[in-house]
Amino acid sequence: MLDALQNLRLVELDSLLLHEERDEARLSRLVERVQTEGIQRNPVIVAQHGGRHLVLDGAHRVSALKELGCRLALVQVVRPGGATESWGHLLDAASLRRLLKSAPGIEASGAGSGWVAEVQFAGGERLWLRARDEGVVPAARAMRELQRAYPDGEPVRRVAPAEEVEIPEGAALVRYRRFSLRELTGLVERGEVLPAGITRFVIPDRVLNVCLPLVYLKGGSLEERNRELREFIEGLERQGRIRRYSEPVILFE
Repeated sequence: MLDALQNLRLVELDSLLLHEERDEARLSRLVERVQTEGIQRNPVIVAQHGGRHLVLDGAHRVSALKELGCRLALVQVVRPGGATESWGHLLDAASLRRLLKSAPGIEASGAGSGWVAEVQFAGGERLWLRARDEGVVPAARAMRELQRAYPDGEPVRRVAPAEEVEIPEGAALVRYRRFSLRELTGLVERGEVLPAGITRFVIPDRVLNVCLPLVYLKGGSLEERNRELREFIEGLERQGRIRRYSEPVILFE
């Protein structure tokens, strides 16, 4: 069995620690999809944190499973590096400029150190946004305040850290600061979270498309359910339905 498959397991939903806010519109769509499909398609990516698990990717999957009355979640336990990457967000510039005139927790300048976000506008203008107070908690709060200015109902395009993009007229690209894993766990322990869709972890051998039926997640003892999970995976392996790709893959979601 592939090493990554050994790190798949079922855990109690209540043992999972979230470090990001929920995007209610995205969550609603996901709940509907999971309910229609009747499966958890992809594992939640987690790192062990004490006797619990910190969710690195899959916060909305966790919330969707709770909404659907599940008790367990399928997770892949990983050992991440020391720092995250951060998604950039391409969005309407006018909303962002209005926020910067009125946001009490954020200040803007034309040069940057200690910034929480760098904003690039069409034409080359740049601003660096800082929290008015120092520290990780004020930084997280400033980032949440910034994201609340995003226009309602309009899609926000995610941009990978190294991706080069041409910013259209009337748009702005927000690139957020990175957080170390220690900073993330510190935020969670203080009851704080980052805004949704910010952190990005590069996970070698990420397992996708397991398609575990929700019946595995709704009852029974944890030990028994994990035994059934092993049998489920071994059955797929015997049928030759598990493949490992080493090259980059483009995924339609």
